[in-house]
Amino acid sequence: LDARAAGLAERVRRAVEELGGLESARRAERRLAQLAAERAGLDREERADEAVLQDAEGWLDHWEDTRTGLQNRIDAARQAATLAEQFAVRREPAQQRLAAARRRDELVRHAEAAEARALAARERALKAREHWLDLKEQRLQGIAAELAADLVDGEPCAVCGAVDHPAPARKVAGHVDRETEERALAACRSAEGELADDERRLGTLREALAAATAEAGDAPADRLTEEAEELERLYDAARRGASQLHAAQEELRRAEHERERRAAARQEAALRGAARLSRREALEQERTALEEELARARGTAVSVAARSAQLEGDAALFTEAADAVRAAEDTAQRLKDADAHLADAAFRAGFDTPQAAAAALLD
Repeated sequence: LDARAAGLAERVRRAVEELGGLESARRAERRLAQLAAERAGLDREERADEAVLQDAEGWLDHWEDTRTGLQNRIDAARQAATLAEQFAVRREPAQQRLAAARRRDELVRHAEAAEARALAARERALKAREHWLDLKEQRLQGIAAELAADLVDGEPCAVCGAVDHPAPARKVAGHVDRETEERALAACRSAEGELADDERRLGTLREALAAATAEAGDAPADRLTEEAEELERLYDAARRGASQLHAAQEELRRAEHERERRAAARQEAALRGAARLSRREALEQERTALEEELARARGTAVSVAARSAQLEGDAALFTEAADAVRAAEDTAQRLKDADAHLADAAFRAGFDTPQAAAAALLD
């Protein structure tokens, strides 16, 4: 309680210095954990080597049976590859003929629909032409009424030159003007264009149908489908068998490599065993030295982290106490200065003491 700020700061410095010195102890702790992991790794290696020895002996006992089985698989895959080549030669023409037959049947349906569309377009074109010609004839018959519509009394007629127009022709009900005729002509030409397009598409479909029929013949698509599917099944089966060739060859190669590896593994396991024994002794010596170092660094704490937490707490408390001491000293000085100013102000106001000034204060 009576410590000064400087003394408290010195306690903080010592705690911080000891904290810095714990870094070596932390490394020792981490190294101990690594040593434990390394020792566990050596134990696992030893068990693994024992398993390698047992497994190698068991594997090598069955080597001849393994080699014979793999060679039989290779021979069967080669035979399947030969069959797959034979089926592949027949497979493509069969698929092409089937595709042509399906295309032929589809083109028959499209050609029938196109023929129906062309027939309907022909009927529409004929009707549109008849309608246009009928309107054209009606317009010719009523052309005088159109001319008379432009006559003005006193102005010459564009046809006869007369300036008097006593009885101009009048439009009758259903009169056909030029705009009506032109719309009918445009509709006629549009219908004829659609007819030409439909007939052109029909011709194209008929040509394609003839080509597909020439390629597929008259055989039904169902029968060609069955033949193609059977050929495809045989081809797939042969190809699956042939696809095992590379895998079987690779497996035989790996098996031969494995035989060599397992034979070498027995000798390597013995060498590793001798090296492990020497390594265990070195690890044990290092572990003993590190544990002695940690015991000195921890003191009464259970771990380096706990000792570090103690020191960090002490440093924080000492720092806080030093700050509090400095704040108390500063506040005491400020209080002393304030008392002096107060006494001086009371004296200048005509009072002997601040208490006298306070007693004279009116409510």
